[in-house]
This record gives sequence, structure tokens and C-alpha cells, in this order.
Amino acid sequence: MNKAELPKAVRVFLNGKDLERKQHDAMLLSTVTSEGFPHVAMISAGELVAISSSRVKLLVWKDTTSSTNMIQNHRATVTLVVEGKAYYIKFWLKKEAYVLSGYELFTGEVAAVKEDYAKYAVLTSGIQFQLHDSKEVLSRWKQSIEAVLSTEKTDS
Repeated sequence: MNKAELPKAVRVFLNGKDLERKQHDAMLLSTVTSEGFPHVAMISAGELVAISSSRVKLLVWKDTTSSTNMIQNHRATVTLVVEGKAYYIKFWLKKEAYVLSGYELFTGEVAAVKEDYAKYAVLTSGIQFQLHDSKEVLSRWKQSIEAVLSTEKTDS
């Protein structure tokens, strides 16, 4: 059985580096509620880090619908646009020990990756946003990534 892996472009985007360049790019985190309904939230490059070609660390706010759903069913899908293509990445999740106050940490094993593009067009962007205080947010993202990586070796 072939193990699903993150494409190189996705690994580079999720490497935890160059956050200033990635500060406007949002990804969609999809989970399923206990009632079976889809739930979508936005996350950033400051919350999802590729540890290897098949594993990520995901840091989300504690006591949110997303964190509750992931604790209950151990699954999530992340959608992002990188280099003109959309990627839909399914993860099997494991809740990890506390690393930062106010957050839940998960390790995600890549279950499946779908690359989506049209032969007749190029995606020019995914969802984007403008941070109100980029200095403060980028500092928080860097601290979050450092905390996540402090117990983990990457091969990205």
C-alpha cells in the first residue's frame, strides 16, 4: 500500500518559515461535528507545520468547534492553494500533550491528497486576509511554531 505524501510545493509552504510572505494566505480546515455536519474554519501557515512528507503538526485554539471535532473523531481535511493548484489533504489526527496555553496540538498523518487544477486556467489565489497587527500576529505564529518544533525533528 502506498503511503500518501504531501507534494513538495505544499511541504515548502508548510515548512514554518517565511511567515511574512505567507501572512495573507488562509487555508480551510474542515471537520465534522458530532451531529454529522461539516464545519469549516480558517487557519494560517502559523498553525500548520509539515514535519515530514507524511506528517504535520496542527495547533488550533482550545475549546473551539474545530478542536472539539478533532478530539472526537480524529479526522480533518485541509484545503489550500499553492502554485496555481488546490490541494485537499485528509489527515488522521492524534491529540498531543499541552505545548502552549490556550491551544490544542495535534499530529496529523496524511491519509490522502487530491491535487485539483483545470487545464484551461490557473488558480491565482486561495482565500486571503489582511492582518490587523501583522507584527504581533507574526510574532505569535513564530512562537507557536517554535513551541511545536521544539519536541520534533523535521525533514522538510
